[in-house]
Parts: sequence; C-alpha cells; structure tokens
Amino acid sequence: MNYFKVLGIVFGLAAMLKPFYMHLIPWDENKYIAKAYTKKRPNWVVPVAIVGLMLVGFTWYKELTTEVPYSMVITTIFSLTAIKAIFFIFDYQKFQQWVAGMLAKDHGKKIVLVDILAGILGLIVFVASIIVF
Repeated sequence: MNYFKVLGIVFGLAAMLKPFYMHLIPWDENKYIAKAYTKKRPNWVVPVAIVGLMLVGFTWYKELTTEVPYSMVITTIFSLTAIKAIFFIFDYQKFQQWVAGMLAKDHGKKIVLVDILAGILGLIVFVASIIVF
C-alpha cells in the first residue's frame, strides 16, 4: 500500500468519524472542547502542531519525490491541516476566541456544523483513497 493511500484512509476515517465520536456518543463534547482549548495555551498544543507540520512536510516530500497518480489531491487536502497548526503556534489566542465564540452561540451548533462538514470531507477522502489508489 502506498503512503498516499494510507494517509487518505487514516485521515479520511478520522475526519469522517468526527461527527460520531464528538456528537453522537453521549458526553458533553462542548465542555471537553472548552477544556481542551483554554485561554492559556495548553502545553500539548505546540508539540502537536510541530508534529503535524512535520507530517505535512513529509507528505510534500513524498509528493515531490514519487510519481503516484492523483497524490496531489491528498497532499493538498492534507496540507490544509497546517492552517490550524500555524494558528496553534503563532496566534493561539485568535483560534481559542474563535472556538469559544462558536461554543457560546446556540449551544455550540456551529461546532456541530464544522464537524459535519469535516465528516463529509473525510468521507470523500476515504472513498477516493480506496478507489483511486
């Protein structure tokens, strides 16, 4: 199995299942999100962001050094995760305010919408990875 297929399946499954494990399992996901993204940047944020950026960098390395058809699609979609990592490192407060704002309105319904959209994108990536690679 090539790298892009594995990446697409793992990344796609994680995103696809997010609405289920965040909102359908009976627990207070809004309380968990608020605790995970506190006003003061938690110690875990920077190391996780750096590992994520390294994985994006490795993905681009594989993209540029191998010739796998349609790998650019997975590479580009996966590279979008770098946006969150960059906010985690350089402007965590803005990201935290954005999350807190979504949690404060309508009992966090915007968070549910974001997770549903992530789930749809994950489904597309998962299915495409199975079919294309």
